[in-house]
Amino acid sequence: MIKTLTTVGNSKAVILPSAMVKRYKMKKVTIEATEEGILIRPVETKTSFQKKMEHARKNKVALYKQMEQEANNPKTIAFYNSPKNTFEDIDLDIIEA
Repeated sequence: MIKTLTTVGNSKAVILPSAMVKRYKMKKVTIEATEEGILIRPVETKTSFQKKMEHARKNKVALYKQMEQEANNPKTIAFYNSPKNTFEDIDLDIIEA
């Protein structure tokens, strides 16, 4: 696609077609100089899952400490030691890697 540069103040700009902006879900772009010329591409947006995983990785120590506290909670221990919670109906195939 050939586009004409537009003057914006002391700079030059390229107007991207709205269909292209929608197709690639662009809100921000990165502009890189390459050996072949200029590369304009959308900034990768992170999903909510990716954001939560980053948060979990950053707070790993605090999460492990919370998990340990919950595992040592008398109510948690009583729940898992109760004879009515045998977990015999769990399909082991789904948890094996």
